[in-house]
Amino acid sequence: MTLYVSKSSIKGFNETNLRLNDPSCLVTTNGSHIIASVSLNSCGTQVEETLDELIFKNKMTSFDQLQDVITREHQFKILFICKFPKKSRLSASFEAQKSDYLFTEIPFGNFSYLFQFYDSSAFTKVINPNTYPVKVKLKNMIYMGISVQSSLSNIRLFVESCRATPHDNPNDPIYYDIISNGCIEDETTVVYLNNQTDFRFGLEAFNFIGNYEQVYISCTVILCSAGDPKTRCAQGCTNTSSARRRRSLVSETQRHSISQGPLCLDRTSSGSPGSSLNLNILVITVVFIWPLSWLLGL
Repeated sequence: MTLYVSKSSIKGFNETNLRLNDPSCLVTTNGSHIIASVSLNSCGTQVEETLDELIFKNKMTSFDQLQDVITREHQFKILFICKFPKKSRLSASFEAQKSDYLFTEIPFGNFSYLFQFYDSSAFTKVINPNTYPVKVKLKNMIYMGISVQSSLSNIRLFVESCRATPHDNPNDPIYYDIISNGCIEDETTVVYLNNQTDFRFGLEAFNFIGNYEQVYISCTVILCSAGDPKTRCAQGCTNTSSARRRRSLVSETQRHSISQGPLCLDRTSSGSPGSSLNLNILVITVVFIWPLSWLLGL
């Protein structure tokens, strides 16, 4: 908290003979005003508590120099306080988004996965994560892309599985398989032309039956050395039993889970041809209770 006092209102005093509750805390000046600036737990600041508020108090007082014998100035003190309500109702925007997934494994070094939504099958424009959740209309196409970034060139990305869940939890008991063991499970899923480090696909939008407002997409990915026929990447679509094999520590990474979302159903208007995604920001209202420990940390 900061107190500004005009020098013209306290003639005869300056920053050299003014202090706060803690005598070691002096004040400053900007030329026209005397300034006292303190945090809520320093310079002798005192705290009082009522039923509704926390009140922090300090004061600016004048003092005489030790070498002075007399004075012709009145002594004065200025009390300044700062009040915080214990409860306050605030509005905040909820912007769900996922950043890059970073991993380090021998011998692949550092690498990262990026999972993004796109606005069309051209995969040229990424939907801004700040506009999440992404609103979709039933049966309109959702376009997604997974890419890997690495300093190595001879690598291959493999998306082994993808599933949808109503919560941001890939192990949610309620799920819908899109890709399983490298095989397409959803009949509307389309895999587009990809390269060794990118996987782009799309499917028709849907909604979980029941009281579920959102959909998250989680995928299991593996990074392999390109050209090695013994890796999981080279096997592609396979059944569960043949997929049970010992992982090559040299030619492929561990399985990593990445996710993106949420998607939510657009119930406001009907869709139009060529329009697959509509964006908005979900606004929630929360109540914060400010504990004393939080305030003292300011």
